Amino acid sequence: MDVRYTVGKNEYSRMRSDELREAFLLNQLFQPGQVSLTYCEVERAVVGSVVPLAESMGLSVGKELSSQFFCERRELGVLNIGGCGSIVVDGKSYKMKNLDCLYIGRGSRDISFASENPDQPAKYYLVSYPAHREYPTQHASKEMARPIR
Repeated sequence: MDVRYTVGKNEYSRMRSDELREAFLLNQLFQPGQVSLTYCEVERAVVGSVVPLAESMGLSVGKELSSQFFCERRELGVLNIGGCGSIVVDGKSYKMKNLDCLYIGRGSRDISFASENPDQPAKYYLVSYPAHREYPTQHASKEMARPIR
């Protein structure tokens, strides 16, 4: 897991373009067959991606979170921006079409991601924050969205 530390306002104002990119740009996202996670120290957020191919991929915990499993003290939002796939949370499978979302609540132990077709893999965008209460895992399909025009 990559770790990004807070940049102070005085430091920020003196940074060159390459330093700004190194501090803020997440350019390792959506690599085929990889789980990519970045811990942002200032907000204690984790931002990342999972792009499973032929095999499903689990979400493991890094030493940075000081926990036994990823959602021990965190909640996780997942958006699929790729092909069809599925996410299994503690033994329950959720079908994930393009632009479907899944909220995974605190306390969820086993999380794995899969693609239906490795030639058109699912591309899961992840955002996680510390959680202070447990809520149930919820699936939201694109069809359930109520766009405001």
